[in-house]
Amino acid sequence: MNEHLTRRDALVAALAATALGGQALARPRLARAAAPVNIGVILPLSKPGDTFAGTNILNAAHLWADWVNGRGGVAGQQVVVKSYDSKADPDRAAKNLVRAVTKDHCGVIVGGWDSDVALAEIRVAHAYKVPMFVAYAWSQNITKANYPEVVRIGPSNDILSTAFAPFMTERQYRHVAVIAEDTPFGKGLGEAIRATATLAGIDVTAREFARDTNDVRPTLKQLLPAKPDALVIAAQAAPGLYLCVTQARAAGYKGDIVLGWDYVDSHFWKATGKRGVGVIWPTFSAPTLHLTSVGLTFKHLFTKKYKHLPLIYQAFAWDELSAWRWAVETAGSVAPADVIPVLPRIDMQGTMGHITLSSMPGTVHFNQWEGVPVYFDQAPKSGTTDTTAKLIATVKGHSA
Repeated sequence: MNEHLTRRDALVAALAATALGGQALARPRLARAAAPVNIGVILPLSKPGDTFAGTNILNAAHLWADWVNGRGGVAGQQVVVKSYDSKADPDRAAKNLVRAVTKDHCGVIVGGWDSDVALAEIRVAHAYKVPMFVAYAWSQNITKANYPEVVRIGPSNDILSTAFAPFMTERQYRHVAVIAEDTPFGKGLGEAIRATATLAGIDVTAREFARDTNDVRPTLKQLLPAKPDALVIAAQAAPGLYLCVTQARAAGYKGDIVLGWDYVDSHFWKATGKRGVGVIWPTFSAPTLHLTSVGLTFKHLFTKKYKHLPLIYQAFAWDELSAWRWAVETAGSVAPADVIPVLPRIDMQGTMGHITLSSMPGTVHFNQWEGVPVYFDQAPKSGTTDTTAKLIATVKGHSA
């Protein structure tokens, strides 16, 4: 999945950085404290976790800390990043969070990546009443828990699933077939697409297939005779995902094939070949992203230090730490008990848009930034990646 931020003129970014830095210095400063404030960052930093992602987010946190400390810190205090390795294990992550709060006295936690890990962490953050920002974990249950300590500035499964109906409407689909694997992912995404598309006035027929099947033709025979405008594949596992594409095309289906996510990689193309040409997929990234002055500043600082473009989830990490800083300076204190009541009022410019949080108790729309856009890409030729894909639609997120 290509998640590189769009290239823009470095001079513009540098000027934006200067302007932003000036604004930060111009803000009223609070009393300087001698002791620094610790930021606990709990991520998969060794196998079997996604070490690539964990290291990337940690790099963004260090960059943010260096940048903020060079401008007087947060509420007059320097910040120190304390990192902990979750190894993608929920129990280990929960214990790390306890240690971060009780032993290292961290005033805020950045954690997650894996949703099952994040769900374990938020329960501890809630119990110990410490602010926690979720790093790119998408489960709806994270915000559905309605913990006042927990904030997510980034994607959720709800944002992804509800983007399909507006996309289908824009494409003027009248009848859609959904073929879903019988996994929590497939069932959840398939049902959400069916429900939202039906509400939008689109006729939807849905069927499931066994995840470990080697033949989806029996299921396709229940769907394709109606000649749907699009076949949506709510699956993530091989071989079913690939078979849905190849066997639908082999059966003569000529309508749009829409994947449930951007599982278009070398494995996809090896399995589908020319029959994968033309597939459409949603993603939270795109070849071109519109960055604010804050986003240009972040990209300029990141590329200067790390010599390559940042990934989109690193920009979200920057936003989350900046949101915590906003809350601290608004509260006039780094103490969690003072910061937590302020979190719902976050109102600031982020890297990709203005950030405020939704506040609908009892729903997934709680301490969640709803402004994350979903992009729909299409493969014009075999071997296409997000970098070379054709962007055919953008479903804009809704700001709270």
